[in-house]
Amino acid sequence: MKKRFLVVVALQLFMLLGSCSSDSDNNDNSGKAEELQKGEIKADFIVHSVDDFVINNDDTAFFVGQTPNDNDYPVKFQKIDKNGNLTLLKGINNYNFLSSKLAVTPTGDFLIITSDDDKIFRFENNYKEINLFYTMKPISSPFANKIRLRAITENNDNTYFVFDQDNSQIKRFLPELNTDVFVAGSGKKEIVDGAGLDAGFGSVSKIISHNNTLYLIDNLYTGNTLISSNIRKLEYINNQWKVSTLLSTTDDDNSFRDIVFDSKNDLLVLKGKGIYKLNLVDNTWSLFKDGELKVAAFGKNSSIKLTVDFSSLKSFKIKNNDLYLVTNSDFIKISDFQTKFATAEK
Repeated sequence: MKKRFLVVVALQLFMLLGSCSSDSDNNDNSGKAEELQKGEIKADFIVHSVDDFVINNDDTAFFVGQTPNDNDYPVKFQKIDKNGNLTLLKGINNYNFLSSKLAVTPTGDFLIITSDDDKIFRFENNYKEINLFYTMKPISSPFANKIRLRAITENNDNTYFVFDQDNSQIKRFLPELNTDVFVAGSGKKEIVDGAGLDAGFGSVSKIISHNNTLYLIDNLYTGNTLISSNIRKLEYINNQWKVSTLLSTTDDDNSFRDIVFDSKNDLLVLKGKGIYKLNLVDNTWSLFKDGELKVAAFGKNSSIKLTVDFSSLKSFKIKNNDLYLVTNSDFIKISDFQTKFATAEK
């Protein structure tokens, strides 16, 4: 009996020591993981595979993206909060949702379009379902093509502007009236300024709304050859929608990839080797950020480190003082980015 008692005590002591050793190892690994190297910037998170994303009022990012080498779903709709907690909201088995675009409604619902469809879908039932929300009205002309939506933006009034790629037109969707209306576009693939039917569009890849004015990235192609890349403005003047071109380039290496307004109401443009600030008064440029950026995100016992080349960024957003970057494979958030940039450069 005494011998059995000693064995039990020995086992308990062994387990206690093992537990202490394990905790110590975990703490050591966590500490090592959070060591920033010289010139590195701490990211709030780094996740993979983003086609498009939106940010809600509590700084949660919702994103849709392809999941290569994932045997579960080819596309996922996910969210990641400001603390880096990632949640799968909806796995999508429909390959038509590759390269989707998102919009968020004033009530916090999420709309999604695909690049080969005339339909707007909505996530419903706590994101468990994707249901048809609206089908664009067919164009009455006998020469009209099938509607194929390419870009969407919410106008801060529960109306949505979309670009119809095959008919080269901007239309406005009004959910409360369950209808859509023509805004501008001649139907010809051309870069022509004007109002309504007199305006011409190439291929609008991005629409943003700011102070009741729309800003577009509109690229004109012949086949796969870029003819011009343009930043354009769409505004309601004298009871009609007027389109004007702010800037244009024929340099494929310097084409426009994304546009956003920051918290200071400055228009930032992603092009060429980095991000630039565009002065809308005289259309002059100033450099905002270019070159490479070393970033690191830390988990409990591991870290992810990578180098971001601003010349190869796909898209970005700025909300307050937080910067969101999308590369070909990664989605990155850097909070208080201006302070971190300044510190890393010292």
